[in-house]
Amino acid sequence: MKKHLLTAVLMAASISLAGCNGNNPKPQPSGEAESSAQETEAESADGSENSGEASESTEGKEEKAANTEKKSEPIKLPDFDFTKENFPRLDGSTSTVPLGKTLTSALLGISEKEAEDFCVFNRTTQSFRNLLAGEADMLIVGEPNAKVFQEMADAGFKYRIEDFATDALIFVVNKDNPVDNLTTDQIRDIYSGKITNWKEVGGNDAEIKAFQRNEGAGSQALILKHIMKDTPMVTPPSSLVASEMGELMTAVKSYDNSANAIGYSVYYYANDMEKAKGLKIISVDGVKPEPATIRDKKYPHRNAYYAVIPEETDPADNRAKAARVIYDWIMSADGQRLVASKGYVSVMDVSMYDDKGVEAKPAPEANYTRLNDAPEGTLTSVEPGGDYGLLLPYCGSPLVVDVQYGEDESYSYIGGYMCGFFDTKGRLITDPVYNSIEVLSYYDPADYNEFYLPYYEVCKYDPVEGAKNNSSDELDVPDENIHRQLISPDGSFVSPEYGYISGMKDHVLCKANSETNDFVIYDNKGNIVLDYKTLDEANDGKLTELLNDTDSLYDVSYGDGYYVFYLYDSYYYIDENDHKIAMGPFQYAQPFTDGTAFARKDDCAVIINKLGDNILGNNYVYADKLKNGNMLGVAEDHVDVIDPKGYLIKTIDGFDSSGVYQWGFYASKYTEDSRWRRAVFDNDGNELFRDDDDSWQYCDKIPVAYATGTEDGPNNSYEIKNTGVWLMNVQTGKRIFIKGADYANAFYTLNGVADVPYIAVSSYDDTTGKNHQWMYDENLNELMDYDGYVNVVSDNLTNEWLFLGSEDYNDSCRIYNKDLKVILETKAYPYLYDGYASFFDGDSYACVDKKGNEIFRYVMTSLGED
Repeated sequence: MKKHLLTAVLMAASISLAGCNGNNPKPQPSGEAESSAQETEAESADGSENSGEASESTEGKEEKAANTEKKSEPIKLPDFDFTKENFPRLDGSTSTVPLGKTLTSALLGISEKEAEDFCVFNRTTQSFRNLLAGEADMLIVGEPNAKVFQEMADAGFKYRIEDFATDALIFVVNKDNPVDNLTTDQIRDIYSGKITNWKEVGGNDAEIKAFQRNEGAGSQALILKHIMKDTPMVTPPSSLVASEMGELMTAVKSYDNSANAIGYSVYYYANDMEKAKGLKIISVDGVKPEPATIRDKKYPHRNAYYAVIPEETDPADNRAKAARVIYDWIMSADGQRLVASKGYVSVMDVSMYDDKGVEAKPAPEANYTRLNDAPEGTLTSVEPGGDYGLLLPYCGSPLVVDVQYGEDESYSYIGGYMCGFFDTKGRLITDPVYNSIEVLSYYDPADYNEFYLPYYEVCKYDPVEGAKNNSSDELDVPDENIHRQLISPDGSFVSPEYGYISGMKDHVLCKANSETNDFVIYDNKGNIVLDYKTLDEANDGKLTELLNDTDSLYDVSYGDGYYVFYLYDSYYYIDENDHKIAMGPFQYAQPFTDGTAFARKDDCAVIINKLGDNILGNNYVYADKLKNGNMLGVAEDHVDVIDPKGYLIKTIDGFDSSGVYQWGFYASKYTEDSRWRRAVFDNDGNELFRDDDDSWQYCDKIPVAYATGTEDGPNNSYEIKNTGVWLMNVQTGKRIFIKGADYANAFYTLNGVADVPYIAVSSYDDTTGKNHQWMYDENLNELMDYDGYVNVVSDNLTNEWLFLGSEDYNDSCRIYNKDLKVILETKAYPYLYDGYASFFDGDSYACVDKKGNEIFRYVMTSLGED
């Protein structure tokens, strides 16, 4: 199994970046003074370092600000016609994604959710290289490795760069800790192990629990650079290493229910009051980190954020023009106000303005209560039998996967989210403590479809001691570090922990780990109905005998009263009542459905009944079951249609393969001219249509074929330009042509064929990126004419298929029932649980009830550099 780690790389080189050719960072907005791009040494607490407005005392500035009425002018956007087509390709650091989204949202007049598509940031170092390669138009970025600037200098690449915001490395303790200030030296001594008790720095007589981040995290690089320098950090126990910033913040404020922990973060992240509940940000060298002291360089440990654009661009490149407009605007008072409104410390003091800014989207507010008013961080599991009603999953903090594929080469992406449960009353049942929550499913080979079982499968990973993520995007996690459980949707049943869980029809197989043969099988009500010992004893030790020479037991399925076990190298049917082997061995076997099952025996395809009799006949290379009970036997040069009692109905000569639909089947053969010659039949073997040109495709649920072509008819030639789509009912022969359509498709889900009796026809405009879609029934009647996309989604708890309509894949959605009536609207793509719809809404995860009323909202952890 794999574990996604929340890591980040913040390059830690201290670089002197100066010059007059536009190729070096200039921290002064005017660009007139040469200076270091980042000050790494701690400065004195009395403010002896003065520069510009920094020469004015903090007290004096506060008094001046108090006597100055704040301006409530709206943020003025740049005078430029921004469109989705001319908007610059933004790139940068993960920590600047929220700013990029806000900037894009304001300038394009779209939601921050829609703006995500414009802010696929590839991390600091890689984003600079993308700018150099012409794959980005503007960077919003932290300080890169010095090698990046050398690479651009070697390539003769000229650029403009300005620092538009500043961040800082800060330290946090529990709010009950009496210590309010530490010196840089004291912090260094704590993290080197020289100071181990709070009383040594003016606190209580208590051991210091110094939390660290994992190797490769941005804040870990900052503490090594700003605080530790050449002093090695003490190696902490794994329990004091946080793999993500939200985990560290929670641990510091609730570790062992005491106030003896300390940790570190970046100011942008920790200043969020929701995250800082229960924490206290302490002063360093007598200076408290806040916008004024960070901006004035009084606070000692800071980091800059930069805006970067190419100096030389094509005059006809509209995206480059737009990037230069944004670059200039972000250093203006209005641009700096937008920066400050997102919680960053702007380089310009804009405190005279209303810092909310009319263009900034209001931060979402959490909407939930906590089960039994439990303190934050204490809801760590679902207690079985609680009065929950229906449990629903939600997503909390993101898991950012960092991929390091060279000395300085890296990129990152969101690999998942920490998860938890809430109920329909809006109560938080667990904090986001699970690495994943999924509704357990199984695949039915007879229906070519995936179905959900009435269980959540939850998973927790223990940290891996000494793990490093330096060569791949995933980390192998030993079985002993993996904890899986089954939880019923009402919370009445919670299974023990397992390392391996696999769903089957109406049952679930569970094992301690993937390699063991010991197992238990649950029914859908949480009852254990079979285990290894019971099965082995019922068969006089046969199970142990067969498994002695095999790998681990993993392939088990169920249907119609019989389990199918793969034991050693063969399949066996086991009666669920007496647990004895009833049939086998077979080379392959599927579960029973409606009293029969497909299997392979003696290198032949067979269909057996529950007595083990082959009712199909012998010497077939393939077999299949039709929906009316008839069967297909495929030989080398013909296909036989056989009734349920084994009598031959019809032989279809000249074909050597077949496939089934709900309404019939096809027989086909691959010809010498590299085409499939195909004929389609109903379930009784009556021929409906021949397609010797291999032009048509067929729906599974309705007798409708579809093909691209011109008004003259379907064609599959690349030499002829198609002008539309043909639909044909193969039972009646009726055809229609949809002019201007580009393609058609039956409705499918990710893992199977949706039970939807309609077909979709679409047209796509490459210029505008807009999609148009029509929907037809089997009689070729138009049912829907829709500007956008219509897809199918399954309710995770009821298995009901519903339609989703949206103008864009990331847009708000309308949910239709099978009668094509709108039953609900959501702000984004929904996940359905018994009619309740959950979705990502900007920086939060929300859920609405069946009437569209919001019942829950969880504000997610920010995607900071850490």
